Amino acid sequence: MSSEESVKAQSKLTEQDILHWVETRCDHLQAQAKILVDDYWRQMKSQRQKHSKSELGRIGVRIRCRENQRAFSIEWYRMATLRQNGQTRPIAQYVKKGRGYRYPLGNLLKGEPTWEAELIEELETEFAHIRQQLDRLGKIRDAVQRYCRVIEAEANNKFIG
Repeated sequence: MSSEESVKAQSKLTEQDILHWVETRCDHLQAQAKILVDDYWRQMKSQRQKHSKSELGRIGVRIRCRENQRAFSIEWYRMATLRQNGQTRPIAQYVKKGRGYRYPLGNLLKGEPTWEAELIEELETEFAHIRQQLDRLGKIRDAVQRYCRVIEAEANNKFIG
């Protein structure tokens, strides 16, 4: 393919095509994250059956879907209980991620069983990679949307002037 043909082929790609590609990639990443989260809970259940009560894991993970832009986050939390009116209720204490794409696991994993810490550290590496990809896809989406607004504004100004 000559460079001229390549330019013509590229010019057929629209802004909507790019936004669709970003959405598709985000959907793929969410499916990948769901598989990892489901695997975590499967392994957590399996390990709980093998260990004594003192070695049960207390760390949970979930995917939180955002209302707009097909965004989601992967969040760790500590499972705890709350006594209220003589009843014990489970609660989730979410862990702050902080800056960057990785959760600071040092304090989170203190006092947790070795099997759980190893599992979380392994998954967090994969989750951090997914978070980084999501961030970059979001920047692409935002840039294309800004570009579309500028182009639309320029087109509107040509009709007015």
